[in-house]
Amino acid sequence: MPDFPSYPAPSADGPGHFPRLIGLDWGSTACRAYLIGEGGRILDSNIGGLGVLALSMAAPEKEAAFDSQLELLVGKWLRTRPGLPLLACGMVGSDQGWAVAPYKETPADLMSKSLLPLTEVSTSSGPLHIVPGLLTNGTKKPHVKGLPDVMRGEETQILGALPDIPGDDLSVIILPGTHTKWVRLRGSTVTNFGTSMTGEIYALLLQHSILGRLVENPAAPDENAFQQGLDVVFRDGTGPAGGGTDILSTLFSARTLAMTGQIRPSSIPDYISGLMIGTEVAGFAGHWLNSRKDRPTVTICANDALASRYATALLQVDIKATLAVENAAARGLWRIGVRAGLIEREST
Repeated sequence: MPDFPSYPAPSADGPGHFPRLIGLDWGSTACRAYLIGEGGRILDSNIGGLGVLALSMAAPEKEAAFDSQLELLVGKWLRTRPGLPLLACGMVGSDQGWAVAPYKETPADLMSKSLLPLTEVSTSSGPLHIVPGLLTNGTKKPHVKGLPDVMRGEETQILGALPDIPGDDLSVIILPGTHTKWVRLRGSTVTNFGTSMTGEIYALLLQHSILGRLVENPAAPDENAFQQGLDVVFRDGTGPAGGGTDILSTLFSARTLAMTGQIRPSSIPDYISGLMIGTEVAGFAGHWLNSRKDRPTVTICANDALASRYATALLQVDIKATLAVENAAARGLWRIGVRAGLIEREST
């Protein structure tokens, strides 16, 4: 695992460690609810909520399904402290969600009021405020020209990952997941971003393609197989070092290497992971990270295991990454709540 530094977490010292905000990171497949104190400190959490995809299938009773799920997630907190503001980010604000929160176009300064106004929804638990997503017009995407791109929820994580005084430096934040986001910033301003469907395609390949037919469940992650996949991308001559490879011409090797006994069936998922993350990193790094004159700092916002894989891939092109502050979404929700006037600040 790469040894990378991390931003400090919000301080646990100081006054006011009682609830100020209920925040929800409400995505496609899950909802994480947080009881938030001063500075974005998580006082309690409920991370087992249903995501937008499951709830939207309840149409025409969709609104009732969302309302019931919200009460299930946060009702116990509101019964103890009624009137706490409710703030949500993510796909809950999409056309598949509870209510549409319009996109804000880049460039967007996250430390200002670029993520305002919020969209308000009337619920049985009180007014729910939804953060808008971000839209880029695609004129500066790294691989193709003229295609728009969007994000919902990641803008809040990015805001939470930013230092208190971000300065004016160039940086890139990577948010791995089902649809990985690569986000370019100047200080606290998002100037451009791109999406890689690495996580979703990886799952589809293992579940619905011939590559998954030989797979056996691994007892533990095989980091050697992951590195072998990276080697195909960066060092085995199938593509220029740092420039990536043609993923369509290398993926079938996940089957043939197992058939010829060169990797174990249980190692196939990690080998494919190396191929796909390596190709993604090589492509974006070639366009966004190779400038010697103005090389940005790179921050990864993910759980430790996934962040480690992206950090390992970045090291193949001599890029060292920093791990974002833990629970960035909750910290971002706090910052948005303060800017929106939802939270009464403590006097000290």
